[in-house]
Amino acid sequence: MGPDEEVILYAIYWFAAIGISLLTIFILSREVLKRWRLNYRLENNDETLLNDSSVKIEVVTSAPKGSSFVDSVPAFLIDNSE
Repeated sequence: MGPDEEVILYAIYWFAAIGISLLTIFILSREVLKRWRLNYRLENNDETLLNDSSVKIEVVTSAPKGSSFVDSVPAFLIDNSE
């Protein structure tokens, strides 16, 4: 292998390393931002969370006695202000 081939190979390795690093940083920052936005929306009682398809409720912290959890059923806001 000649010196030119080694330089090209090192350049390819560096581009691959930089690409993988940038992809990792992008994925991590996207997840951090997504969690921060969700916490912000929860703290502000954002009612649009009920209809948001990107949010999946896995843990129910409070429900009436006898309630059951069913997957993939959307929640609907019931307005009792009548």
